[in-house]
Amino acid sequence: MSKTNSVSYERVELFENPKVPGEVEDEILEKFAERSLDHDMTVNELPTFFRDLQLERTIFKMVRNENIVIEGTKVVDFTKLIRCTCQLLILMNNLTVIDDLWSMLIRSCGRDVDFPQVALRDHVLSVKDLQKICNLIGADQSAGTIEMISCATDGKRLFMTYLDFGCVLGKLGYLKM
Repeated sequence: MSKTNSVSYERVELFENPKVPGEVEDEILEKFAERSLDHDMTVNELPTFFRDLQLERTIFKMVRNENIVIEGTKVVDFTKLIRCTCQLLILMNNLTVIDDLWSMLIRSCGRDVDFPQVALRDHVLSVKDLQKICNLIGADQSAGTIEMISCATDGKRLFMTYLDFGCVLGKLGYLKM
């Protein structure tokens, strides 16, 4: 990445809070309203919601409920839902880039050999996996392995999913918005 494309707060902010095109927001609102006219939309309705928007199941199945609900409930927060849906759309528009880089990581740590039955997007990377990659490339293991996973997962897990990785790439500015 060149100096002109370096990570900045603006790049992170652009992915974290994407500008939602009007027609996309209208479609999200329409599908949300269909589910919340006579009751609050809950997390149980998310798979159908995302399918109705024609999002890929391999991507939306990794969305963590706690990221899109009103805290302490199973009720979907519309603002969080819009943000999440827009991020999923960005990820879907960049699947080739994410797949290529994720595949390289999976191969580099040996998960493809250890778990050949697992589909590419269903693999997870642990701290141990990232340490294997660091050894392979000769990087200092203490140089941010745990911090990388912590950043990717908001400090909530010791492993990183495909979705987490895609979001990191988005924050770094590697994905087309």
